[in-house]
Amino acid sequence: GGERPVDLLFVTAGAQAVTPEERPTASHAAAGALLKSLREELPWLRGIHLDLSGGSAGDRAAAVLAEAAGFPADTEVARREGLRYVRRLAPLPDSAPRTAPDPADGFHLVSGGLGGVGSEVAAHLLKEPGTRLLLIGRTGLPPEDTWERHLADAGPASSRIEAFRRLRGLGDVRYETADVTDTAQVRAAVRRAADAWGVPLVSVLHLAGAFDERPVRELTPREWREALAAKVDGAWALHRVAAGHPVTSFVTFSSVNGFFGGAMNAAYSAANAALDDLALRRRREGLPGQSLAWSMWRERGMSLGYQLTSLTEARGYRVLDAQAALRSFDLARTLDLPHLLIGADRTAPWVRSHVLAPVRQVRRTAARVVLDEGTDLGALYGAAARAAGPEGTFVLRSAGSADRSEDTGGADELRRLESELAAVWCTVLGRDRVGRDENFFDLGGNSLLLVAAQTAVNKALGCELGVVDLFSRPTVRALARHLSQQGAAAAPRDAASGPVPDAPAPPPSGLERAKQQAERQRSARGARRSAQQRKDRRHG
Repeated sequence: GGERPVDLLFVTAGAQAVTPEERPTASHAAAGALLKSLREELPWLRGIHLDLSGGSAGDRAAAVLAEAAGFPADTEVARREGLRYVRRLAPLPDSAPRTAPDPADGFHLVSGGLGGVGSEVAAHLLKEPGTRLLLIGRTGLPPEDTWERHLADAGPASSRIEAFRRLRGLGDVRYETADVTDTAQVRAAVRRAADAWGVPLVSVLHLAGAFDERPVRELTPREWREALAAKVDGAWALHRVAAGHPVTSFVTFSSVNGFFGGAMNAAYSAANAALDDLALRRRREGLPGQSLAWSMWRERGMSLGYQLTSLTEARGYRVLDAQAALRSFDLARTLDLPHLLIGADRTAPWVRSHVLAPVRQVRRTAARVVLDEGTDLGALYGAAARAAGPEGTFVLRSAGSADRSEDTGGADELRRLESELAAVWCTVLGRDRVGRDENFFDLGGNSLLLVAAQTAVNKALGCELGVVDLFSRPTVRALARHLSQQGAAAAPRDAASGPVPDAPAPPPSGLERAKQQAERQRSARGARRSAQQRKDRRHG
């Protein structure tokens, strides 16, 4: 819990499926998502999940030492036959492999089917004529002759009653009380439905889950297990039950947190990573399996009443309307792929930094040279050539004139602002240097450090920068331009002299304008609070 950075190297054998022949071991399926979540919550902890396979003991020891000696920028790493692999997202190809489930006369099992998202999916499925749905849930419905009273009282059962009545009006639906984590209870519910309908189970959709948003340090071992039970134990129970039936579709509803992790969501992230792993395992065993990792359904299920949707979207997790989500669901079921992220915006910097991209050359500035009028460019070129040596290469680019004319004032102000921001980022990230085009998240930043950077920037510049601004502009250059356009450029630190006596006062600098704007906003808020207090006293 101190300020000193700690590197945690978590080593496993065969936990990641790198080659098509490998089958991941389920016991460590959630390690990557957990370590990513811990990075978000505990900035001093930098974790890596290193997976090894094959080779001698000496080879494995060398791989561990090599990984431990590097800077832990990547969280999920695998080493195979001397090669180092890093887990990345791959864009969906234009000609993605397609599939169509064999039409079978049977029924679908939906866990969590009376929840906000579950009821939408169930209603969508019932649009297909002849569909039969078995919904299972841990909490039973009250006797039907008491439903009107429950609805009038708006008690805890009212939402489930309304959902079931709606679904029953759309098609052939059964509801069975069964704990999805209990294989025996699920198997009994499936048997009763098969006997009643006279057809077998042919499809499984697993939507049940729990969302416990709080710091990982506050979770006791028992609470941790409870947070994982519905998703993880439930998925494995359904996996075992499906083995005894002609199931042609097995779909789990996961979350983007299963890949990216998330502060305050460590258990939730780990549970979803386990669902992604199960789908891959089933596919490797020749069974149907698909995990759909969602961003967020607008005002449905766990997102109902969520207050940070703008921050979620700034990070690149789109908030999907129900109809858009259902269209994505229909498309996903036709794709012959075991793991799909739905609603992750590849144009957002945070998501884009995790997407596989062609290798590109990385350059950094070695020096800056300002040329006075009359400088011998040939002599400069010769000096650079001698310094580069016979095998070196260099490029001279014009970075502007040394003429300090009035039209360069904006560029000078922008460079000062970039320096201010780079200094703040160095402090927040604990680095000696930050390039103006380096991504905050690539440098080890996370959502908690981003909040710290927001506070530090606002204090240094006297502005009111939002977290969303930093999420959408994660480089010093982009953020400096944004702040400059907002009138928050840094004031010069080394003005040569003050104004000439009796000269008109100079216009306020960008920094002064930002401070004045912030002061006006604070004054306006204070005036509104005072007016509200006077109003409350009059009506008190």
